[in-house]
Amino acid sequence: MPGEESALAGLEPPESWTDRDREEFLQQVMRSGWSRMRPHALLFLLMGAGIAENGATRGDLCRSLGHHENPESALADSCWQDPEDLDEDERAAQPALIAAAERYAARYGRPSLRTHADVLDLLLAAGVIYEVPDAHGTPRFYPRTPAPVPADVFDLTEEEAAIQRRLRIDSAYEADSYRVIDLFEPDGERHEEVVTSLDRLARLIDGDPHDAREAVRLLTEAGDFTTSLDLTGLPSHKVFRIRCDWEHFDRARIGIHGLTEDGRLAVTLPDDL
Repeated sequence: MPGEESALAGLEPPESWTDRDREEFLQQVMRSGWSRMRPHALLFLLMGAGIAENGATRGDLCRSLGHHENPESALADSCWQDPEDLDEDERAAQPALIAAAERYAARYGRPSLRTHADVLDLLLAAGVIYEVPDAHGTPRFYPRTPAPVPADVFDLTEEEAAIQRRLRIDSAYEADSYRVIDLFEPDGERHEEVVTSLDRLARLIDGDPHDAREAVRLLTEAGDFTTSLDLTGLPSHKVFRIRCDWEHFDRARIGIHGLTEDGRLAVTLPDDL
C-alpha cells in the first residue's frame, strides 16, 4: 500500500543495535502475538532481522528459516508444511490458515503466500521490516521498532485479535506472577499456602493492587494455584489465601533453577512432556 511504503522510505539503519536492544526486541515480538501467526516464516523472518547485529542479509534471513547447508535456497521453498507431515488436527486447520494469510497479503495487493520469498515481500510491504543497502550495495534488512502487533498490520479475525490482546495483557503480568510463586519457596522448602492481600502483593511486585490481582489471575488460570476468595472486586486490604497444588505444578510447568557448576542451565521439565 502506498502509505506504508512512503512511511518507510526515509528509514535508516539504527545508530546502535546492542545485545540488549536485540533481546528486548525479541521479547517484544514474542509477547505481541507473532508466535501465533501463520505461516511460521512471518515470525522466523522477523526474528532473523531482529537478531542481526548490522542488519540481516538474505543469507541471514534464510538461516533463520532453518536452512544452514544451502541457505540461499530457502526463500524459494514453500512457506507451508507438507500436509503429509502434519497430524490430523493440523492438517484440518491448514486450509483456514492459508485463507487467512491470503487475506493478509491482499491488504497490500500481494498474491497468495506460497514461498518464503512471498512472506518476506509481505513483511516489507506491511512495514514490519525494511530494507537499506549497505556501503557495498548489499541489501540489509532491519526490523521496525517498536515492532507493530499483528493486528496493526494484518486483518485478523475478531476472535484472533481478542486472543492476541489477551496474550499481551497476560505477558505484562507474567514476571509479577513469578514473584508471587517465589513466596511459596522462601527458604527453599515448598509451602502449600500463603496468607496475603492485594496490598501486600502490590508491595512485593512494586506495583499496585490491580497489578497484583492480574498476577494472581494468571496463576489461577493455569490450574495449579487457587485462592480462598474471589479476587474480582475484592478490597485490596482484605486478607485471603493462595494455595499451590505442587503435584499439578510439577506436571504442568517448566522449572528453571539457574546454572550448574559446569555452567549448564538446570531445568525441570513438566511430567507431561
